[in-house]
Amino acid sequence: MRKQGWWGFCFTLPFVLQLVIFYLFPFVFSLYLTFTKWDLFNAPDWVGLRNWTQIGSNKAFWLSLRNVGYFSLLFVPLQTGAALILAYLLNRQIKGKSLFRMVYFLPVITPWVAGGMIWLWIYHYEYGILNWILESFRIDRIDWVRSGKWWLVIGSIALVNVWKGAGYSMVLILAGMQNISKEMVEAARMDGASGWTLFARITVPIVSPMVYMVMILSTIAAFHAFDVFLVMLGDITAVADRNMVPNILIYRDAFMNFKMGSASAMAWGLFLIILVITLMQKKLEKRWVHYE
Repeated sequence: MRKQGWWGFCFTLPFVLQLVIFYLFPFVFSLYLTFTKWDLFNAPDWVGLRNWTQIGSNKAFWLSLRNVGYFSLLFVPLQTGAALILAYLLNRQIKGKSLFRMVYFLPVITPWVAGGMIWLWIYHYEYGILNWILESFRIDRIDWVRSGKWWLVIGSIALVNVWKGAGYSMVLILAGMQNISKEMVEAARMDGASGWTLFARITVPIVSPMVYMVMILSTIAAFHAFDVFLVMLGDITAVADRNMVPNILIYRDAFMNFKMGSASAMAWGLFLIILVITLMQKKLEKRWVHYE
């Protein structure tokens, strides 16, 4: 038994070391940095709660929270709804179902640089297809990602993120739909259910746990969005405060301005906000999620 226990310890040691070095230590160290002033080169100086109090007067941080909140309000419902509809359509007996599944999942594995370049051309003010369509209806062109209207820029980027992430959410919901027994569906049809009734009264309640999980993951992903804004907005140093999101601001403060203390405080503030929102979603879970 002692020999088996020793071998078990040896096999789990790499995982434990990885957990401590790459997860537990950065977690604790970043909390410590929130109370210090550190420029990455010199020893951290203890400043107490100064970094936390400065968050309250940091206009850029509050604007970034406004933007990411608006971003999540668009992104989460749109992606969840698109994923649910796509999963329902691809769960039916149609020709080329495997091909359609691959096509809808393709954006997930497409690199952000390539996908972002495509969307920048779609949104292009002079040559973009969206503005070409608008002009065909005699509507003025729109500068989608360079506009002075923050809600238009954030909304345009949210649509790109929906395109990128809907395929992954679709696979999760589709896995839940494939667990629906055929006997239950046939019984519902014998009772006269079809079309929308079958979808709303049978499919949605059964897959609601998976939809709930997708909403939780999408909300967390929305609040720490980084790649999509980095690609669509370009140079981080030139991003206006009106279009800022927390992770861009945190990255800029930490690795460009070398303010690791304030960056860590903002990161922990964002973590607490995400935690509160997740707990609120958990509180509302029993009202619409069906586990039986």
